[in-house]
Amino acid sequence: MRSQSAAAARGALRAININNSFSFKRRIMACIPCCRQPLLRNAIQAGEKNAFARFAEQHDAFLATVHESFALSGRSQYRRAEGYYHFLRTVRRIAFLEEWLEDETVLFDESLSQKVYAVMPWDRGNEAHARRYFEHMPLPTALIHLDADAAQVVRQLRERERATGKLIPGHRGLSDDELMTTTDTCLHFARIGAECLQARGCLVLSLTASEPPEQNARRVTEFIQGVAP
Repeated sequence: MRSQSAAAARGALRAININNSFSFKRRIMACIPCCRQPLLRNAIQAGEKNAFARFAEQHDAFLATVHESFALSGRSQYRRAEGYYHFLRTVRRIAFLEEWLEDETVLFDESLSQKVYAVMPWDRGNEAHARRYFEHMPLPTALIHLDADAAQVVRQLRERERATGKLIPGHRGLSDDELMTTTDTCLHFARIGAECLQARGCLVLSLTASEPPEQNARRVTEFIQGVAP
C-alpha cells in the first residue's frame, strides 16, 4: 500500500526504466540521488500529460457529465474554475498512476468518488446528475463509504471552526441551516455513489460514524488488507 506521492515517484521511475524514449544516460542519471528528483518531476509532468489525453479519450462520457455539472452549478465563476482545476489535477494523477503502476495498490483520500462534491451543485434535485457521474466514472477496485448524520457532521465542522478557524471554502459564509442543507445533500450523493459503484462491481465497505472509531478503524484495516495484493 503506497501513498499517492510515493506511488507517483515509483511510477515515474518505472516509466524512465522502460520507456524507449529515455536515453541510457538519463537512465543512469535516475540512479544518482541529486539528479533523480528533477528527472522524476519531468517524467511525472510528461507522463501525466500523455496519460490524461488517453484518459479523456477513454472516459469522454464521464468528462462530459462533469463539464455539464459545472455548467449547471450556481456557484460563482471563481468557485467553478477552482473546482474544475482541482478536479482535473486529481484526474491527471489518477490517469498517470493507472498507466505506470502494475500490481500495486494506492489508497486515495481524495479520489474521483470524493470529487463529486466539487462537481455537483450542492442542492437536492441533482440526483440524476450525481448518478450519471458515478455510472460513468472509472471503476475503482474498492471504496470506503462512511455515512453519518448531517447534524453530527455540522456540529463537528463548527467545533473545528471554533477551535482552529478552519473551514473549507465552500462552507464559508453559510448559516447553520444552509450548512445543514448542504451537508445533507452531500451525504445523499455519497450514498448514491456507494450504491452505483457497488452495482458496477466495486467492493464497498460501508461504515457509520455513530459506531466507535476503534471499531471502524479495525474494519478499515481489515478491508484494506483484504484488497491490497
